[in-house]
Amino acid sequence: MYVVGRLGSYISRGVYTVSGPFHPFGGAIDIIVVEQPDGTFKTSPWYVRFGKFQGVLKTR
Repeated sequence: MYVVGRLGSYISRGVYTVSGPFHPFGGAIDIIVVEQPDGTFKTSPWYVRFGKFQGVLKTR
């Protein structure tokens, strides 16, 4: 069990090192995708955020 705990600690530290300044794993948003009768897909509005930059992606 000690080895498993140490391995988990190393993984957590690695993830924090990569995501620490940006927090890409924080927050959540539900995206709903519906297939239309003609075979295309439509989604609910959604956005993406990277650090301090926020970009808004609009659906068609």
